[in-house]
Amino acid sequence: MSTTRVANRYASALMELTNEQKNPDAMADDLKTVLNAVEASRELRNVLASPVINKDKKKAILRNIFANKVSDAVLLYLDAVVNKGRENILHEILKQYFVLHDEELGVVRVNVKTGAEFSSKQENDLRKQLEVMTKKKVELTFTVDKSLKGGFIARVGDTVLDGSIKRQLEILKQKLKEGSLNN
Repeated sequence: MSTTRVANRYASALMELTNEQKNPDAMADDLKTVLNAVEASRELRNVLASPVINKDKKKAILRNIFANKVSDAVLLYLDAVVNKGRENILHEILKQYFVLHDEELGVVRVNVKTGAEFSSKQENDLRKQLEVMTKKKVELTFTVDKSLKGGFIARVGDTVLDGSIKRQLEILKQKLKEGSLNN
């Protein structure tokens, strides 16, 4: 079975476990803490992926890192992942969990590249337009890319919305070429 399919199955089980908790939002926050730590630490990812480090040591490392930061339910889930030998895909499991979590909440995350900082008004206007388009609550993440001279490029899942000036100029250039070929 592919890593993606396995991660999806573990993420689905984790989603069910979260929904069974008295406070599922708190558990989701705890899982975000784990995801952030895994993403931030190459050393932790290397430990989890290492075939040389035994399961008990990996569980002890995870408990040491997260003991006072996450709930017992999350610690038990991490133990189960290690016991099943899936700790090497923990990052993928958690990322997929948050995809499922967002779907359940009707949230879509949009990454936006801009040539310059957007004002609050521009951010809100873009958010509203994307919410109308997606019919979901939109959470925006902005990055500034100085190579964009103006406009923006937004990534909504697998869809890219290119509203950059560069793209608009390419379209104009193509239209001019087509127009000149027809004469």
